[in-house]
Amino acid sequence: MGIGGFLKKVGDATKKAMDKAAKEAKYHAKALEIKREISEAEKKFREEVMKKEFEAKREILSQLKMRQLEAVCAAKGIPTYRTTTVNGEKRRYKIRNKDELIDVVASHLTLEEVAGVAKRYKVKSRHVVQHFQKWLEEANEALKAFKEQKQKELDNYKAQLFGGQATDVETIDLNEETVESLNSEGGPVGEASKEEGYSSEPDILDILFDFEPETVRDEEDLEKQLYQYLKARLGSRVTRQYPVGDQKIDIAIGGRIGIEIKIAESRSKLQRLVGQVLDYVEYFDEVIAVILDVGANVDIDSYVQKLRKLGAEVVILEGDIRRKGRSKEIIIQDARRKIIIR
Repeated sequence: MGIGGFLKKVGDATKKAMDKAAKEAKYHAKALEIKREISEAEKKFREEVMKKEFEAKREILSQLKMRQLEAVCAAKGIPTYRTTTVNGEKRRYKIRNKDELIDVVASHLTLEEVAGVAKRYKVKSRHVVQHFQKWLEEANEALKAFKEQKQKELDNYKAQLFGGQATDVETIDLNEETVESLNSEGGPVGEASKEEGYSSEPDILDILFDFEPETVRDEEDLEKQLYQYLKARLGSRVTRQYPVGDQKIDIAIGGRIGIEIKIAESRSKLQRLVGQVLDYVEYFDEVIAVILDVGANVDIDSYVQKLRKLGAEVVILEGDIRRKGRSKEIIIQDARRKIIIR
């Protein structure tokens, strides 16, 4: 073979290789286009599943009474408050609206957990769950059929594009490929990161917010009630009159969180609280000041600011003093309770 024939043969081979590469690029691009369609369908499917499941959970939970919903929240560690910002300061208010509380519970629990709650309170859930599961099966089948149709569409495109050479080209399986792996600028990637869920473990402020004290006579009464409440929620980690140097903080949790309680009857009490917190922040990871506001003219807001600057978080309960002769009792107004967060 002469040099001319050799060059012609090389040129033909190069042309065929380039032609094949161009077709493979088209095949790859078509697969990416179809996979994007599938990904969009899968996204809409997930959104619809979440919507339908949420509706099912709401339908079941709507049969419960408000006190039962609150009991579920307490048992599952679900916060029963909403947060608003007033004058640049975040405040938490207890949820009093049943529909709003149902939404909160539904967003924290799975359908299976909600069905368990329904069983406990003897309300109907089976038909709701079955209806959702039937819809889910049908939706899954529809999505599966759509994906099979798209795979067939891609396979037909491959056959038309490559003709008799189609068997020599590796088939792209859309079930195994992601949009990212098909994208020419990026390699295979793992599963998409999961959306963040609500933590079922409440922090100490969540737990404190659900504290509903009864009438008290003094700080010792309030301390006892709070200690018993926390003990029931957190067990042996809760200690009363925990030693801190030559002082004792009212309540400690696991030696990491300290809680000091004060009834704001005078400025001197709040001044003492600031001094105590100044010492306690050196010992604990977190210090919380619980102040019972009884309406005395003591400029609580200025002390709250001081406590926050020291690094403490502040919980304020509101109440009224009622006097009977020489004795007194403090009625705590739970409906107006607020939590100020550092």
